[in-house]
Amino acid sequence: MNFRTILTLLIGVLTAQHSLATSCMVIGDKAARVQALEGEKSPYFFTQACESLRLISGKAMVTWVAQDGKPNFAPIATTGPERVPSTGTQERSGSDFWTELTSRRASQRSASMRDLGEPKPVPIYIPAAGMDLPPKPGAVLRIFALEGESKNLVFETLSAARVRLTRDLIQPGVTYIVEWSQGQGWGKWKALGEQEMNQLDGQVQAVQAAVADEVQRRIVTAMLYRQLKLPVNAEQALSELQPLFQQP
Repeated sequence: MNFRTILTLLIGVLTAQHSLATSCMVIGDKAARVQALEGEKSPYFFTQACESLRLISGKAMVTWVAQDGKPNFAPIATTGPERVPSTGTQERSGSDFWTELTSRRASQRSASMRDLGEPKPVPIYIPAAGMDLPPKPGAVLRIFALEGESKNLVFETLSAARVRLTRDLIQPGVTYIVEWSQGQGWGKWKALGEQEMNQLDGQVQAVQAAVADEVQRRIVTAMLYRQLKLPVNAEQALSELQPLFQQP
């Protein structure tokens, strides 16, 4: 076998290996250092070659979204990730999700404040423990339940502090108008039905049980919400996390 033949075979092997590379997101603790194809990185980054990862220090895991829409995650060891996505299983939203985390541009319109004139309200899931809304100092929050043509006030507060929405307040299957005073926006929500709520409870609890770190848990939970087309919940899960991912 001559040199040209060997070189051709070697190029073929390297090309095949590159084509099998899969992308994923890496999220680690404060002490995490990870060797990636793109270099040594930490603690949060997106890689185009998940299988190349090697843990240097701390704790870190890979996470991606499979074709079934469910977030997957696995720890990274010094020898590599415990699992990586199979070729073609990661969805494009994984990279979109990373872009959302690292973008410095503020959204022109919050997911929770969709125009009342739009035909469909935004779906909303209220976790068993409730869902916190960020404070809007000086604004008054009002929530109205829509029943036919009627608009009934069910909640009102001066939102200088966080507001926790519970299932006692936001009833399954009911459509609500959410309104902030002082020009801070308004929108229309529809709570998931009771059966949908119960199904999602199990998925959220599975993530909470499997992911101990608070930042990691919120990221994976937000990925789940994004895949289920629950933008309000994804936005809430990621609130206050963006600064952690934005480089100076």
